[in-house]
Amino acid sequence: MNQIYLVLNEAGLIFKGHTALAQEEVDFIFLETYKNGTTHSVDVSTFETLFGDVKGNPTYEALSGTHTFKLGDTNYIMTADEMGYQKYFDQWKEKGLFKSLSTSTGKS
Repeated sequence: MNQIYLVLNEAGLIFKGHTALAQEEVDFIFLETYKNGTTHSVDVSTFETLFGDVKGNPTYEALSGTHTFKLGDTNYIMTADEMGYQKYFDQWKEKGLFKSLSTSTGKS
């Protein structure tokens, strides 16, 4: 997943912020800005929990597929669309970020 974080960082989509509970600084992935000016993001730890099953192959196709993850004591199987992330992956693809990713990993 390091490759995708490098590409997202180069695109200005990674930033440092504080978690709500622990107030420790962590990396976040910027997702969107709403009409009222507030922003939506996900911390990298949560992103890795949800999409860690594609760690070795974080391509558009892999991220857009079905994912298995565990939250607490419950296992989940959900698509990126069901989780609400597909629109962000589509935007990243439109911006050419996945092309940059395949170039930076040596894959085409």
